[in-house]
Amino acid sequence: MSLSSSLADEIKRRIASGESKYSIAVGSGVDHAVLRRFLCGERDIKLKTADRLAKYLNLELKNR
Repeated sequence: MSLSSSLADEIKRRIASGESKYSIAVGSGVDHAVLRRFLCGERDIKLKTADRLAKYLNLELKNR
């Protein structure tokens, strides 16, 4: 599973549990529009953005 799909799956799980995209964006320091476009598949995210989201979601990015 790719980093992007793992992050997207976790974010979607959080949204399904009642957390808003906006609160995830604010909590992680990621622009709301960037998060929305990422979740809609309109764009990929930069490593720096992925790191911010991972920290907020309590996930760890690992080198393979």
